[in-house]
Amino acid sequence: MLNKTYFIKVFGCQYNEWDGARLDFILQKLGLIPSSQKDADVIFLLSCSVRKTAVDRVMSTAKNNLNKKVIVTGCVLDSDKIKYDRKNITLWDINKSEELFPLLFKERSREVKRFNNLAIQQFNNCGSSSSAYLPIMMGCNNLCSYCVVPYVRGPEKSREFDDIISDFKKLVAAGHKEIILLGQNVNSYQINKKLEIKDKKLGSHFMAELSEYKTPFAQLLIQLNNVPGDFKIGFTSNHPKDMTDDIIAAIKDLPKVKKEIHLPVQSGSNKILRAMNRPYTKEQYLELIEKITKVIPDVKLTTDVIIGFPGETEKDFQDTVELFKKIKFAQSYNNKYSPRPGTASFKLGDPIPWTEKQRRWRILNNMVNKK
Repeated sequence: MLNKTYFIKVFGCQYNEWDGARLDFILQKLGLIPSSQKDADVIFLLSCSVRKTAVDRVMSTAKNNLNKKVIVTGCVLDSDKIKYDRKNITLWDINKSEELFPLLFKERSREVKRFNNLAIQQFNNCGSSSSAYLPIMMGCNNLCSYCVVPYVRGPEKSREFDDIISDFKKLVAAGHKEIILLGQNVNSYQINKKLEIKDKKLGSHFMAELSEYKTPFAQLLIQLNNVPGDFKIGFTSNHPKDMTDDIIAAIKDLPKVKKEIHLPVQSGSNKILRAMNRPYTKEQYLELIEKITKVIPDVKLTTDVIIGFPGETEKDFQDTVELFKKIKFAQSYNNKYSPRPGTASFKLGDPIPWTEKQRRWRILNNMVNKK
């Protein structure tokens, strides 16, 4: 019917990958044809605003394809919207599906209505044939001084429990062997109704009263674990301040939950952690890791680190190096600091030279990721 070709390029996190998969599903249902970037009539760029380098890559890709219809969506700061507007690059809010069709086609109103009815459905067929992403919440309340997520994704909003269970069952029925729960801080997921945990197969450990499992995320893991089928449950990302004892216990005891925890530390320096507005100390983080590894000896730990945050001295960096020596991370996502307008840390500037950030990055990367 529409006979247009499209290409989707995703920048950033798993949320953008999930949004990209939903968009891909919608466009194909409408009759559009996936294509290479070179041959596409329309190019969708799902932007990430966490680091300036990501925004630069989006802008570069957009400018290199101005002979085509380029639509930028995803996480876009107001200050970046001005840059795109100056280049006559089309912006679209991915949460406003009703605005997409008019951007692409000049069709009668009945076609717009048809598109909207299709677009508002839940599409979680994301990832490879064996794995899939399932968002359980959106937004973030933590307000880390370097992060733009609360400004582009808004405050935390948990999805309805029944909707998650329903989508989860669909993914299992579709044959996905790994289902990854998504949230900026999955540990702070909230359930709006009481749940009863009753499953004799789980043994006496889970036959306790609900009051012993106060953390809603732990309750959610238990209920998802009870869904029949052959699959594994993963989740990202976690916040150290919300990693409770019952979440740790659920990870240990639930057979379908992967023994993997992504726990961003961001820095091993208490001074830098305070500047980042991270509400824990290096010592508290180490105590948490000790607790986790004691309860789950075979756990796979991964982390995030920001290198070259304003004010990070060589001593501060060495504090991070020492923390890495104490914790056997399986992988570390090491990010060089990039100032973002609108964040609290933007006013601190970017005083550490790029070459120094690269040197520190290589040290941490060689300690973990080169193994």
